[in-house]
Amino acid sequence: MRTTIDIRDEVLAEVKAYAAARSISNGAAASELIQRGLQAEIPTKWENGLLVFDPGPSGAITTEHVLRLKDEMEGEPW
Repeated sequence: MRTTIDIRDEVLAEVKAYAAARSISNGAAASELIQRGLQAEIPTKWENGLLVFDPGPSGAITTEHVLRLKDEMEGEPW
């Protein structure tokens, strides 16, 4: 389906980089990324009437976790 949407310049640049790295169209890349975002599970739970982030049994997110993820993402083309 063809439609028109407003996308921030920096987001469009990332979509274009993602598309180029995979040899797909910008539209296909945007569709894939939007679908992945919509299907992503966000670990939450209700606590004292508030919906809060729940990291699960692995415990709290530490600086080490964040730095490891950052290192992994630096190699991504987008």
